[in-house]
Amino acid sequence: MGTPGASQGAAEEREVKLAVPDGWQLPSLTQLDGVTTTDRGDERLHAVYWDTDDLGLARAGVGLRHRNGTWGFKGTSRREGDALVREEVEVVAGIDNIPHLVRERCQLFVEIPALHPVAELDTMRHTVDIRDAESRVELVHDRVTVIDGNRVVARFAEVEVEFAVTAQQLADRLVRMLVDGGAVVDTIPKYVRALRALGRDAPGVVM
Repeated sequence: MGTPGASQGAAEEREVKLAVPDGWQLPSLTQLDGVTTTDRGDERLHAVYWDTDDLGLARAGVGLRHRNGTWGFKGTSRREGDALVREEVEVVAGIDNIPHLVRERCQLFVEIPALHPVAELDTMRHTVDIRDAESRVELVHDRVTVIDGNRVVARFAEVEVEFAVTAQQLADRLVRMLVDGGAVVDTIPKYVRALRALGRDAPGVVM
């Protein structure tokens, strides 16, 4: 998930992704006993995903994007229960120059000169921080538009619950509440959804 510009470097991302239907509304968080919430409101995110002509990064199960002034690389993932856990590298930099730390990760899978923009997403993100006495999780509701030039190709929505391993119990409670409210655990990344909408769901994509 990551917060644009919040930090630079590598970290481990742990999140549960859930698909939600059109018109889905976030259930009342008062259903979670013993928590406090901070509503951080809406933020617009503009992301350009980069890959090779043959989708070498996607085939390797990794991803590269530039979003709101920050480059992000997402490494290969593993499953822990409903959560996806993966390395995430974020570096603040302009879109014209892939930073060295990000290049190092990408060149393990593809030739850097072969990378170019392949998908563009515009997202309206609503974020809520949820805390109990010992831990915190971040809940986001993303309404995503896939763009091809001046054309809207597709729209979809999803919810993400991001948390540290120490917040597993709180995250589990939140995910159960969301599923009861009509969400469905779904590990497909936004990038792959966008590729499918653009007609580029190539065999071998494993994300």
